[in-house]
Amino acid sequence: MLEFDEDIEPPTEEDMKGEIHVLLVGIDYSCDSQSWAGPPPTGHGPLDTKFAYQMMEELCAQCGVTSVTKLWNQQATRDGLKAAIQQVADKCGQDDHFIFYYTGHGDRLDDLDNAEADGKDEALCLVDAQGNTDDAQMQYRNEVWMRDDEFVETITNAFEGRGADLLFLFDCCHSSSMCDFDSNEHWKDSQLNAISLSGCQDDETSAGTGKGGYFTRSLTQAVQDLNTGDESHFWVAQVYNACVEEYKKHKKFAHTQHIQISYTGQDPVNIPWVLNPEGEYTAPANAAMITYGAPPAP
Repeated sequence: MLEFDEDIEPPTEEDMKGEIHVLLVGIDYSCDSQSWAGPPPTGHGPLDTKFAYQMMEELCAQCGVTSVTKLWNQQATRDGLKAAIQQVADKCGQDDHFIFYYTGHGDRLDDLDNAEADGKDEALCLVDAQGNTDDAQMQYRNEVWMRDDEFVETITNAFEGRGADLLFLFDCCHSSSMCDFDSNEHWKDSQLNAISLSGCQDDETSAGTGKGGYFTRSLTQAVQDLNTGDESHFWVAQVYNACVEEYKKHKKFAHTQHIQISYTGQDPVNIPWVLNPEGEYTAPANAAMITYGAPPAP
């Protein structure tokens, strides 16, 4: 939990100014025909990520966000992701807000440049153009996945000098330092304001529920908790604390993950949470019956 004055004044309209640009990336690996991540007989998947992905789609819609770029399954390749990041960055200007959301597998690879204290790079388990994320020998991952170094370089190159605030949301395993704020010099050079909320620590896994990951469910429940329906505004730090509380309230089995926050530049207490629903909002995870599940539209 983050410590701050609970009586903190909410963000003003001036704090909230700027356009919101969202990039949603989701993979359930139903498209994978050759690795452990896909459906039987070759794998033990797919994941339940389409529920979480659609929760974020709905949240964006209820917030009136019109600039939403989406990548799903075969679209979520390394080249596809880099192109989408640049495409969204090109829309961002001074005081705008960029939100990156990822739901899928996250994993770790051996560090190639000795930059990581624990010898491991965090990685997003992306896919190739055919939808495969790995092979039986677990070597193909080195060509397909995106390491944290490449992710950070792509982001900082795309957004440097644009004056937008960046928010990263990772609903995946081993995701705490995917942004490497403390060790990657690209952040210092870029002087960007950026915050990362992730489902777990680097050495932990991030659990699904059968209907979306705990992190995404807790995050949307936190937004419901804080939203009073009267155009209330709140800070990222408040959303994080509420997210942690919602996770503790709803987790139902022995597995434990520790939802993380990290940042560079401005403190999360001073960065507004801009995904505020217009009017009353009920998180899908709190609905009597979740009917999501059809494959998301491209």
